[in-house]
Order: sequence, then C-alpha cells, then structure tokens
Amino acid sequence: MREVTDRLGPLDAMVIHLGGTRALGLLVTMDADQGADLVELMEPALTVPVHYDDYTVFRSPLADFVRVAGDRRLPTVVRTVGRGETVPLRP
Repeated sequence: MREVTDRLGPLDAMVIHLGGTRALGLLVTMDADQGADLVELMEPALTVPVHYDDYTVFRSPLADFVRVAGDRRLPTVVRTVGRGETVPLRP
C-alpha cells in the first residue's frame, strides 16, 4: 500500500470500508483500529468511512473509528456521510 503514495504522491481523499466484519473466518471489512492503521500508512488529507452499518454482522461501529482517529490524532480530516447523503472529497 505504501507504494501507492510513493509512486503517485499524497492522497487527497480516501474512502474506506469499515465495520469489522468477518465471514467464514475471513476479514471482509476493517475494524476501527485497522482503519486507523491504514489512514496512518496512507496519510490522506480526507478520509470518508463507508459501509460500516449495512448488515447486522458488523462489529465495529463508526463511533469506534471516529474515537480511535481522534485518540491517535490521525493526519486526516474524517468526514462522515449519512445514508443517501453526498460529501465533497476536497479536504
């Protein structure tokens, strides 16, 4: 993943799938800590978490990611988007 920014430069925005879901023992979506790890690695100016509450099997709510992002002081603006809403992808 680090090669992306090494080759292309800094990310303006990143849309990340969260929720902490596992199916048949396989990771399907990242939990809050894994999402924060990815943000730390990629350092996008803007992060938009999505797909975190679509199914009852999700175990890591959006509030967990927002809390972890704040606790770690991630180098990004976290912009949440409600169902049916749109958000600008400019930081």
